[in-house]
Amino acid sequence: MKQRRALIVGIVIAALSLLVNLSALVLRIVGSESDNRKCANEISAVEYSYTGILAEYSGDAVCEVIVDMGVVMRSSTTSHSIRIINNSDNPLLLLDYSTQCRCMWLDISREPIEVGQTRDILLTFDSRGEWGSVGNYMEITTSNEDKPIVLWIGAEIE
Repeated sequence: MKQRRALIVGIVIAALSLLVNLSALVLRIVGSESDNRKCANEISAVEYSYTGILAEYSGDAVCEVIVDMGVVMRSSTTSHSIRIINNSDNPLLLLDYSTQCRCMWLDISREPIEVGQTRDILLTFDSRGEWGSVGNYMEITTSNEDKPIVLWIGAEIE
């Protein structure tokens, strides 16, 4: 009888743990999607059909973007496209980038992003040598010297 009760309690605890983890995952996905649709100021009322990560650059403040790479298998690479929207008063040049580790890099064009136009950049993350929860920071230097684009990058390595 005690063994049966212990088994039932174990199953209930495992089910509750699974439910809590699934709820946290859903909240993380929903929360990261809404976070990725704003920078220093809210995205304008214009509807964008792009479903990836958006970064609206106003030129008035540092543009911060959260990039959730999700679950990444150990010793693999993954990439995410980030669409930069230039809502400043001047053409925007992406000059260079700096990062805390050599596990991330960007594929960026050196051509200006005209006012009102967009440009996609590709962020690649290499999980070799990483494990567990990983958080990194990347700064993209722009033609507006004191207003960079900052990427806050997170991943779970399995």
